[in-house]
Amino acid sequence: MKLLRTTPILALVALTSCGDSTSDPVGPDPIEIEVSGVEDGAVYGAPVTISWSVSPSGASASGELNGESFTSGSTVSRPGDYSLVIEAVRAGDRAEARVEFSLEITGDRRLIVRMFDLGPEGLGGGGDAILLSDSSSLGIRHGMVDAGPRGDPGPTSGSDPIIRDEYVAEQLLALGVDTLEFLQLTHAHADHFGGMAPILQSIHVREFIYNGQPRNFARYQTVLSAANSLADTVIVLSQEREIRLGGDDQGVRTVHLPGLPDYLSTPTNDGRLLNEGSLGTWVEFEGVRLFLTGDSEVEANQRWRTSFAEWTSNIEILKVGHHGANNAIFDDGFGSSSQQSSWLDHTRPQLMLIPANGRSHPRVRALNRMHQEDQAEVYCTNVHGLIEVRIAGGWWEVTTERNGNADCVPGSEANT
Repeated sequence: MKLLRTTPILALVALTSCGDSTSDPVGPDPIEIEVSGVEDGAVYGAPVTISWSVSPSGASASGELNGESFTSGSTVSRPGDYSLVIEAVRAGDRAEARVEFSLEITGDRRLIVRMFDLGPEGLGGGGDAILLSDSSSLGIRHGMVDAGPRGDPGPTSGSDPIIRDEYVAEQLLALGVDTLEFLQLTHAHADHFGGMAPILQSIHVREFIYNGQPRNFARYQTVLSAANSLADTVIVLSQEREIRLGGDDQGVRTVHLPGLPDYLSTPTNDGRLLNEGSLGTWVEFEGVRLFLTGDSEVEANQRWRTSFAEWTSNIEILKVGHHGANNAIFDDGFGSSSQQSSWLDHTRPQLMLIPANGRSHPRVRALNRMHQEDQAEVYCTNVHGLIEVRIAGGWWEVTTERNGNADCVPGSEANT
């Protein structure tokens, strides 16, 4: 505990007695500010909770941390240098205390990628929900790309499926996630945004990022309305945007790439056009690179590998586009006339992750082509459930909810 006895900034007023005689001027008791949780000049490798009290009775205090309002009992967990200023006031007198301290990350650090299993039901499940977590001695910082609803079959044969928009929010809260540094919607399809409104309503979102796609669809408008009222900032991504997830240069780095602009200015319900406008996300930690594609198809993939080759070539981990559809893999969009995949030749992933419902996706031809990549591992949520990738020291470890040694199983075949 740090006791700071301060000198009032304003001069003390001399007190005089009432009556004919006077006594020597006597000042009031000096204001004292007592700070706990940090020491002046100290460096900490873990989050710190800072509190203070003031005396004598009747004094009140307020604090600022690096120029921003700061409340006693609050926790600081971001790496950096800090200046805490506490000002106390009593009966017109003022006192000030300053504490300078720093937070630095120590010990092991890792990137954790979680791809949630959103269920087998084609009408609601099989979508994308990917949590990125920078885990360090200062705690865990999170970002999220897409959040669809969970879809499960109804209780009896032929009954309506059970669609749960709140599923991903419940999973995040169970993991202890109370803040997202960013929540990114790749494109305006419900299997990517259906779970976002409950997230915005229950978890603090610093930045909501989307492609600006106009679409007159009630569920989509509900998400945008929630983002505009609840997120700190809403960003329509039109150029590359870099975010340091852990707040420092050594942590997880994300670069958010704008979608193909051709179709983003006109309202549409055309599935292909919505897919081709998907945002991309490049993620890097300790030399391991991951690329998240949304539902990008032939045109978007061509743009990723030509206009954004710096971020997409020779990566280690690929989130396969459009749930493993043929049009996310093959140059001709079908794989029926040619097995050529300039996208896989360009990205050359060693690990591929597929969010899919197992009924329609991943497609047979697309999955067969993925298995042709030398020594590449392929995991899909319809077989493996929740997929977790822990990255540290330049390598990764994959754990799954179920069927860890099983191969991905395709859904039905179709041209798309």
